[in-house]
Amino acid sequence: MSLFDLPPDITELEDSDEAIVVVRGEGAVVLMTRTAEELFGVSSEDIVGEFVETLVPEKKRSGRQAYRPGYLAETADRERDPGPFSEIERPDGTIVPIAARLEPIRVDGELYVAAHVSERERTPEESEAAAEEG
Repeated sequence: MSLFDLPPDITELEDSDEAIVVVRGEGAVVLMTRTAEELFGVSSEDIVGEFVETLVPEKKRSGRQAYRPGYLAETADRERDPGPFSEIERPDGTIVPIAARLEPIRVDGELYVAAHVSERERTPEESEAAAEEG
């Protein structure tokens, strides 16, 4: 999908200084800001059209996919629940803890979700688990 095919409510997010990833309701990425590209370590060209789960560590992807139906059943602008989906995996394998706020955007009957993402400090439990894995 081209940026030109997206509604203006979505394309206007592209110029944000914030790290934002926008997905369609079914989970395919349609837009990623430059700040998000830097945070995730991928370019928009490589991720647009792919499912957002490709940004989640592989061992946690199936659980992440199970989360979507619950969110879609009760969409709301809210902080992402902390838990096993609060980290991303860069292409080089680096795991980065994140915080995210999910913002549903409805345009002409179609649902998009803008994830406003920021890096966060690891919890003591995450640091301990990372040390055990490494």
